[in-house]
Amino acid sequence: MDNLLNSISQDVKQKIFECISQAIGEDRQEADAHLGLRTHVSGPFLNWDLIYRNLMNSFGNENVKYSATVRGMWTVLLLYDVKSGLLISFMRDTRLDDIKRSKVENQPQYVRSLIALNEELQAPYKQQTLLGMETESSQEESELANILDDLCANFDCHVNHKEVHHALVCFSGKFGVLSSLKAYILDKDLDVVCEQDWLNTVKPVMSNTIETAEQCHDGPALSLKPKATKRLKEKELVALKEQESEKQA
Repeated sequence: MDNLLNSISQDVKQKIFECISQAIGEDRQEADAHLGLRTHVSGPFLNWDLIYRNLMNSFGNENVKYSATVRGMWTVLLLYDVKSGLLISFMRDTRLDDIKRSKVENQPQYVRSLIALNEELQAPYKQQTLLGMETESSQEESELANILDDLCANFDCHVNHKEVHHALVCFSGKFGVLSSLKAYILDKDLDVVCEQDWLNTVKPVMSNTIETAEQCHDGPALSLKPKATKRLKEKELVALKEQESEKQA
């Protein structure tokens, strides 16, 4: 079958990349400086607030809509890409690994409700398990359908669950720099139907990279803005730390 992720436009992928990259990097640094934090207990949660803010500011138009729903102590943000017919959710890649290792009854219900949208899809290569995935009863299916209704309740349009699929965007960061950004279509067993590495297809964010420097005797020159220079130094720092880790391994 065709890769469903191909139906997501490059513009949408680029915006998602920019929202997450900006949030965990520059926005997080500015938030820490502004708040004067001396500890970082709330760090991961603050990152999510910044990511969600950026996504909600960037989308919400007639082509890509968003819905934010509070579930217990967590908030789930979904994007509805009208053109591709995909509901997009977000997760750290380590969290996905944890969920895959969990028993069905311990997996977040909102995740199961979204994965149910891909019920007719099946991964080309299935993971071997001893017990396999349990099949939901009619009561459980009804409960998951109600949860999905709640997750979609804040869209400003109707979402027909029979006509959409779910895509999961997973990411990770190192030292305030986005190091991984992948999109997955998962089947009901959380096996990969198709995937894409978005980090290799998007354009780097340079924050209006070039500005005109002050006039000098030899004429005008071009220089990087402070934000752009800072990003380049951060990337160099990540590369150096990874090299040191490899040497120590």
